[in-house]
Amino acid sequence: MSGLNTLLERAIQVRADLLGRLQAEGTDCWRVFHGVAEGRPGLAVDRYGPLLLVQLFHGDLEPEDLHALEGLAEGMGLRLVLWHRGQGRGAAECHGRRRIEEVDFGLTCCEEGQRFAIAQRSPGLDPWLFLDFRAARRWLRAHVPAEASVLNLFAYTCSAGVSAARQGAEVWNVDFGGWCLEIGSRNRELNGLDPERFHFWREDVFPILWQLSGKGVRGRAAQRPYLRVEPRLFDVVILDPPTLARSPFGKVDLVADYPAMLKPCLLALRPGGRILATNHAAGVDREAWEQVLRRTAEKAGRELLALEFLAPEEDFPSPDGQPPLKIAVLSAG
Repeated sequence: MSGLNTLLERAIQVRADLLGRLQAEGTDCWRVFHGVAEGRPGLAVDRYGPLLLVQLFHGDLEPEDLHALEGLAEGMGLRLVLWHRGQGRGAAECHGRRRIEEVDFGLTCCEEGQRFAIAQRSPGLDPWLFLDFRAARRWLRAHVPAEASVLNLFAYTCSAGVSAARQGAEVWNVDFGGWCLEIGSRNRELNGLDPERFHFWREDVFPILWQLSGKGVRGRAAQRPYLRVEPRLFDVVILDPPTLARSPFGKVDLVADYPAMLKPCLLALRPGGRILATNHAAGVDREAWEQVLRRTAEKAGRELLALEFLAPEEDFPSPDGQPPLKIAVLSAG
């Protein structure tokens, strides 16, 4: 028996209670093995519906390790898919960079009864549903009522928007990636959501946020073409930005300048509304980030009524209690 085989068996035993709950609620996607915390850094094994997706972030699999994974997939009745994501490999070798029209849209997975499109081969470098964000989607399904208006920023494939719309809320999904919103449209269809209440704005987040918050687009940015929208207040804002990104309109930097994103979100929020915000930067301490959130609310002139944190679920263990993904829910007066 290989060392990896032993680690896989241990991980499955640790998750037994969680997997029972997930399967009972209609979920067939979870992290089977979180290598960075369970003895094999650089390796992640996920179940996505009919797929057992193995992501290798550096190095290669030894033959005995591949045999262990093949046995696991066979035992679970799943199709084994390997994604090599290590440095030095071209994009085509990452089992990823395909044109959107070449992607099989027939594959899906389920989470709490909602269906999501997944990819065996993707134009991006992930299968379109981030599993560590499950706790946030669960919160959205449980706390966003039918009458709510929701702004979903950096929407990607709109899984958060779909979750927020479960009870019938009206959702505006914002992302610059056209192919991402195509998949978001597919996710809308898979869940039978009303297209009149599930909207897509293909645009950079910055000009959209500046306009919604009433600040407007100013300076050199105003000279660029952008989608025009009217100021509007929302009951719920979902802010799930990448760790670091640049655009013609601004820079996303979750380490050095989180307030640049959060402040206009607060200004576009109805009194009593809530913001679900994330920070993916592993080097940012949760307590330090909390202080940033509180100071930003104060500077925006919004009273912070409540602040709670959502932890990733048990299939994303963090031995030091500091998971890279930090999820906060802010209520503002």
